[in-house]
Amino acid sequence: MIKKLKVLLIMSATVISGCSNSTMEPEEINPEIDVCEVCNMGLAHEHYATEVVTADGEVYKFDDIGCMDEFMEMKAHLKEENAAKQYVRDVDTGEWVELEKAFHAYHPDFWTPMANGVISFKDKESAENYVNEQGMGEVLDYESLENHEWSWEQ
Repeated sequence: MIKKLKVLLIMSATVISGCSNSTMEPEEINPEIDVCEVCNMGLAHEHYATEVVTADGEVYKFDDIGCMDEFMEMKAHLKEENAAKQYVRDVDTGEWVELEKAFHAYHPDFWTPMANGVISFKDKESAENYVNEQGMGEVLDYESLENHEWSWEQ
């Protein structure tokens, strides 16, 4: 009986540890139940969704890159080295991209869920193509985005 209990405890610990997101990878969005951590809106527009994944496995989901930026300002400790990874989705493919590697098209008239006008792409060429197709806007890399003035900061 004790041996069976030990096996059960080991199996339970394995299952529980398997649920942890220790690799700091993004999770898929479920638009039926997922809501933004900041504004509490549903994540209906999945290709605009963003995530913060912490080193201890917590996943925070957002409907717009602006909400994620606001969250990171509120949770400044997550900006420490290796404390969290930030992810955006390529608006064309839905592919997750680390924020630091993504490029963004910005114009205040670009539609986004929270009207921040910042749209993410996996590469610079895609962002440039979007700006050219729209006939307005600018391309932002990670450094430019870090210096971007969001509407709530004005």
